[in-house]
Amino acid sequence: MNKILNLFPVVVLESIIDNHEYLNQKLMPEIHKVFDNLDKKRVLSHKWNSNVITDQKDQLGYTSFMGGSLTENANFNFFHDCIAEKIQEFFHQLDYQGDWTFVNSWISVYPKGAFVPLHDHKPMQWSGVYYVAAHDQCGDLLFTDPKEYALQNEPEQTLRRGVFKNIITPKSGMLVVFPSYLKHETNPNEVDKDRIIISFNITTDRSNQHRYDV
Repeated sequence: MNKILNLFPVVVLESIIDNHEYLNQKLMPEIHKVFDNLDKKRVLSHKWNSNVITDQKDQLGYTSFMGGSLTENANFNFFHDCIAEKIQEFFHQLDYQGDWTFVNSWISVYPKGAFVPLHDHKPMQWSGVYYVAAHDQCGDLLFTDPKEYALQNEPEQTLRRGVFKNIITPKSGMLVVFPSYLKHETNPNEVDKDRIIISFNITTDRSNQHRYDV
């Protein structure tokens, strides 16, 4: 008897944070404070790969990535503690029993037309994004199949070939956690409301002071 095996799955967490309306309401003033006091805003969209820095709220989108990690800002401790509960639960489902840490976290704002190009977060272990503000047509999150090079040589009509791109439509309060090697990008925001996210990286390195015991 022949078997068709689906091998090597990529595990990704998609979850909605409980009471996210309250969490997002509490986050917004702190996010405004970060950008009001930040003179190193990295521009997104087609200038993202060039590491362009601005002191304005550029219409291409802007991020606090170059201005220090939110993990060092005590005003965001409540946020990290909140999403840590979901991440702990996710790691339990994967039967991971060790410690883990937030390495860094940062805010990105995507006005109409803004996006982030294809990239990954290597050499980190896990990465994630939390949607503080998301709206219909604000820009889907796209993951690229890590077998992308092999798929280029596999006939498109092959049954069970797989999907080259996997799409997640963001919602306010949504948390997505994925392996850092997984390449991802976003579509441009098509509406007049900002898409606002907090991104982060995770490692199982025990030396980091922001440790969460799983």
